[in-house]
Amino acid sequence: MKLRESCGVFGITSNTLNNINVAEVIFQGLLALQHRGQESAGISIINHGRIHTYKGLGLVLEVFDPKRLKLLDGKCGIGHVRYSTRGMNRIENSQPMEFNSTQKFSLCFNGNIANYGELREKLESEGYSFSTTSDLEVIGYLISKYIKKGWGIIDSIGYAMQELVGSYSALLLLDNGALIAFRDKYGVKPLCIGLIDYSNYVFSSESSALDVVGAKFARDIPPGTIIVADDELLEVEWVKCDRHAHCMFEWVYFSRPDSMIEGISVYRVRYRLGEKLAELCNVDADVVIPVPETSRIAALGFSKRSGVPLAEGFGVNRYVWRTFIMPEDRGEYVTMKFNPIREVLKDKRVIMIDDSIVRGTTSKVLVSILRKAGAREVHLAVTCPPIVSPCYMGVDFPTYDELIACDKGMEDIRRNIGADSLTYMTIDGLIESIGIDESELCLACLTGVYPMEIDPKILSGRWVKE
Repeated sequence: MKLRESCGVFGITSNTLNNINVAEVIFQGLLALQHRGQESAGISIINHGRIHTYKGLGLVLEVFDPKRLKLLDGKCGIGHVRYSTRGMNRIENSQPMEFNSTQKFSLCFNGNIANYGELREKLESEGYSFSTTSDLEVIGYLISKYIKKGWGIIDSIGYAMQELVGSYSALLLLDNGALIAFRDKYGVKPLCIGLIDYSNYVFSSESSALDVVGAKFARDIPPGTIIVADDELLEVEWVKCDRHAHCMFEWVYFSRPDSMIEGISVYRVRYRLGEKLAELCNVDADVVIPVPETSRIAALGFSKRSGVPLAEGFGVNRYVWRTFIMPEDRGEYVTMKFNPIREVLKDKRVIMIDDSIVRGTTSKVLVSILRKAGAREVHLAVTCPPIVSPCYMGVDFPTYDELIACDKGMEDIRRNIGADSLTYMTIDGLIESIGIDESELCLACLTGVYPMEIDPKILSGRWVKE
């Protein structure tokens, strides 16, 4: 099992941009964020005071074509790519979603609402009817509820934020043309803002998407903050918190290497992780190989520090990773995607670098593939420490049963996956590599200590993803 994220968001205002199709810019931004979600894609734009939304299942290039993008032309808009951590992969769960309150808006987000079940039951008791199994609908109905009570849009979002437990980096498009960004008080998921020609604002889950559309990175949006982008920028700090909890997986796995997350280079973090792994992994080897794609930079750092030559050990079929064609047997999926390069592996002592081990299924199959290709020894080194606790903030392992390190020691895991040796990154090494104080990171899946109080019903298995 590889880790999966829960979406990417992108939005733009075009106050002074002439002869530009906003939908095409969003399309380009979503392509740059495609790695964050491959199940569905969608765009909402404002045209003559009306919200127009188009979305579909599949990759960005499959959902949108030039004709569709021209029909979506407008003043400003938001877009989304989705991987589901809650709610099945159905069109009704895709984003953005429109909400018809006394003020109409479209909404999309990246994250996971841990108290989704509790909030949904409460809203249903108040007469709200749900048509999806996505936690985005809970966010939208909470905002709608406060709008109907007569609160302005900023206050309505703020009061909703006070009820939400979990992670969210969200974009909201109002029917009056305003684009609003808001982020949970812990800052679990990334969200940044850029500028085109000084007065056109661009919001994105990652800075690399800003580069793609020609926007200049301005800054990360502070946790607990609501930002309204219309003719000018209005920023309101609504929810304060004594600490932040940035998800360490953004640097380890999720984000593109050309992104900056909280001002820190993803590339540099992964390179340092590889260097530190080399210090921890005391084995003699002939070659270092990465598990494509996210482990390549760590393998480069490992090779540089250890002096063991770096090589590509796998050919990759990039066309079998789509969720809807994934076979039920994950081992079959891995063998379909990764093919060994025998010339690199035969009779060699191999160190394989990977970013993480969740169930251990993928690692076991990869070790087997290397042995069948003629590797004399296979040593596994992992840039993430052992994952021992579920995540309720947006990573797709919400139960203890899915985690091999939950109830197994190092030697048991090594035997299970069939490696000659196993080296994990340490938590201290991870923190040092990222370069953020431990109090500013979410390490819950590594320590079992959550940055927020998690309802016992969630911990017991109720109110988890379907």
